[in-house]
Amino acid sequence: MEAITSPDWNIVGILGAARGARGDAEAPIGTEHLLAGITTTRGPAREALADVGATKIALLTVLRNRKDDDGAWSAADDAEASVASEDVLGEDGDRRTHYTGAAARALTAAMGDARRKDAAKFGADDLLRGLLEEENRAVELLAVCGITPQAVRARLDGGPGSREDALDPLLHATRDVLLGRGQYRRVSFWMRWMIKLSGVNWASLPAGWVRQETYEQARRLGDGTVGTEHVLLAILATHEVALQHPHLSGETQYAGGERLAALGIDYASAHHALTSPDLARLRPDPRPAEQYVNEPPTLNLDPTTDPGTGPLLDALLSEETRARQLVETLTSTPGD
Repeated sequence: MEAITSPDWNIVGILGAARGARGDAEAPIGTEHLLAGITTTRGPAREALADVGATKIALLTVLRNRKDDDGAWSAADDAEASVASEDVLGEDGDRRTHYTGAAARALTAAMGDARRKDAAKFGADDLLRGLLEEENRAVELLAVCGITPQAVRARLDGGPGSREDALDPLLHATRDVLLGRGQYRRVSFWMRWMIKLSGVNWASLPAGWVRQETYEQARRLGDGTVGTEHVLLAILATHEVALQHPHLSGETQYAGGERLAALGIDYASAHHALTSPDLARLRPDPRPAEQYVNEPPTLNLDPTTDPGTGPLLDALLSEETRARQLVETLTSTPGD
């Protein structure tokens, strides 16, 4: 295959990111790696993906989870017909790097799209459109995230784009932090830098996620003092958002949220109770809420040692906390 146009600087970055995303340096670069590479750059293509929920954190998390799982992909990506980078990109490629047949076709389609637009170079939006032209691993990767090619194309064409979910609008801010479209304010500067560089999948860290979300719940309600009721809201919020994004949470257990859901308590009802003028005044917590969520005192980013939300809910309900009072209010029947 002969290159028709040269890649722009964004494509150069995408191709480099795709090499890193594949994991195995000997394996050919596939369409899934090119798609993930687009999320590391800037411009309309990345924004279109992010708007529908295909963010860097989302795509790289799925790729990591599937990397060592034999038979994880149903789409073969035409790997047996791999093509040397030089045969696709000409002097901008090399003989050592190879693309799967599907990835090579997507790059060639991107060049054709740029030529039809009389562009001097092909860019990320051309590549994204090329990746969506056939059934391949890029399309399958989007499907795992609950996203269709049609939704991405619509967003690229300037239309509205968002991943459909059943979340209450009050939970959109929590969802956006999970997807990497927002950040928590209490995270330190160096942690913000690390998160921006490599990303953090909060869904794999239930206790750590609740810890950060607690302070956001208090801020969003305009409460100057953090109470255990905000911890309870955070347990509910993270649980409900995680349920809508199973590709990020995987088999992580949200025992605290599950127990509250079994009691018939959801985020919307708890939030409404806390903002209702009819709610009886909650008595003070026996100890500061920080003592419940700041154990351990440092932010733990290791999913294998995260205790989950079950022990945290146990602690909240074992004392006469504001969280416990709220649960009792929500589960009581009229006349009790």
